[in-house]
Amino acid sequence: MKLVNRKIFGFTAVAATLCLLPALAQSQVRGQCADCHTMHNSQDGAAMATGGPHGMLLTGDCIGCHTNPTDGSGRGGSSDNIPFVHHTSGAPDQAAGGMLAGGSFYWVLTDDAKGHNVLGIAGPDDNFGNPLLPPGGTALGAQLTCAGTNGCHGDRTVEGDYAALSGAHHAAPKAANAASGYMDGDGMANSFRFLLGVKGIESPDWEALLDQTTRNVYYGIDRSADTQNDTATISSLCGQCHGDYHANAAGEISVGGAMNSPWVRHPTDFDMVGIGGEYATYEYSMEAPVASSNISAAYTRPLAAEIMTTPGDAIVTCISCHRAHGSAHDDLLRWNYGSMQAHDAGAAAGTGCFHCHTTKDS
Repeated sequence: MKLVNRKIFGFTAVAATLCLLPALAQSQVRGQCADCHTMHNSQDGAAMATGGPHGMLLTGDCIGCHTNPTDGSGRGGSSDNIPFVHHTSGAPDQAAGGMLAGGSFYWVLTDDAKGHNVLGIAGPDDNFGNPLLPPGGTALGAQLTCAGTNGCHGDRTVEGDYAALSGAHHAAPKAANAASGYMDGDGMANSFRFLLGVKGIESPDWEALLDQTTRNVYYGIDRSADTQNDTATISSLCGQCHGDYHANAAGEISVGGAMNSPWVRHPTDFDMVGIGGEYATYEYSMEAPVASSNISAAYTRPLAAEIMTTPGDAIVTCISCHRAHGSAHDDLLRWNYGSMQAHDAGAAAGTGCFHCHTTKDS
């Protein structure tokens, strides 16, 4: 593992204190311009931007603003509604509000297998080379970044973090979206977590409190009934780099959309309500969350017991099992896959894989 020698910018403390955001329109930064920008990167004979200057006249970069440099305890997941996706001292604890829905890059600092190797946090993963060859995908032109052509956020047709996210933090979502947290994918300000074109309903605290009544609601489709793909789903976004895990590969999906068996890869964008069987006893879990195809600005988050009652409300996605940024487990998984033991789960009973594969549990 090769680490990038860098320091977390002092900008973090300033931004975490002063860049205030509205309760649901999390993306629209408010506060003094000087808290985030510097006109000439000079004040009293000293540079304003550590490691800069940075694009958009910023005094720090993406990681500098979205890093908790102290610890991962308590409300370490966010400060004044700035989500922390990286922790530099102490593993974040989601039960204590220290880790958000996407996980943390904390673990990739010591283990490539536990997070995405994003430029500015860790060096390239030696297992996949540089240029990066994502598992189940095609090579990227350079190391993974937060946004842009080699990243996940922003406009993926535009190169560079700053250019790909230009204007995003100052744009206001539609009034209906701002009130409900619904993102319809129409432009950057109306896309789920600045994932351009992706739909979803955003938790106002990024799931720091693990509250099912305010949780993220991910958008998915039932490809066995609807279509081969919908680029607005969270799984389709993952498939832009990991295409073999989402596309119609090895005959897993017939031309007409029906699900074939046996599967050679775990399905994504398939509805467990329609499949039934052992999956019918799934109870909504924030450890293994499912998506819905029925979301809108008027969507009301159903209770856990209501998830399996409506077709399209229990759709398996990539992030049903993985965390986007990183986790304490190999392959960015939400749980320890090695502890899953069929019909003898022991302490792991009712967790992980067994949330869905209920007949394989103890």
